[in-house]
Amino acid sequence: MIKYIDISFLGVFILMTITLFLALLFGKLRGGKLYNLTNLYIKKWYLLALSFSIQILSLLLAAKANGQIGVYIIRNFPYIHLLIYLLFITALAFNWSESGFRIALLGSISNFLPILLNGGKMPVSINALRLANLYTKISLLDEGRILTHTLMDKSTKLVLLCDIIPLPGPLSNVISLGDILISAGIFYLIQCKMTETP
Repeated sequence: MIKYIDISFLGVFILMTITLFLALLFGKLRGGKLYNLTNLYIKKWYLLALSFSIQILSLLLAAKANGQIGVYIIRNFPYIHLLIYLLFITALAFNWSESGFRIALLGSISNFLPILLNGGKMPVSINALRLANLYTKISLLDEGRILTHTLMDKSTKLVLLCDIIPLPGPLSNVISLGDILISAGIFYLIQCKMTETP
């Protein structure tokens, strides 16, 4: 069985880590309090936890497991990918009252639609990958060894919502409009909570 490698989750983790760091930094500079974040109540938080857990576990099993389990996950990962997003979107929808979650929800739907319409994988621009100097990722995608993403082609739907925005540099990545909205939502949520007054 072909071993599947997925480095896209690392890119998302780096983006979210940078977003959290900047949000906390700007919150402190604006006189906000970290303690205020303890007042943040996330409805249906377990759906978010379940979403992340399914993604991490399925990708690890696809990369490491041999036999029927690995084969099953690889064959059905497009459906698993959609389930992960549906859980994430559902959790955000339950937190509609928070402006930051509403922005993140819009971003999640913006990511979900191209995944849904392109076979359960997020299409990535090969030109954006080149601009970000991610040639290794181009090779892996071309070989079909990344389960979550696929290279864009003429049949790709909703191109503007796909991963088309290159981020060159030491933490190079290619992201989508949805990724930006999710990051913006998290940033705004933290800003609001940190500077909130009783």
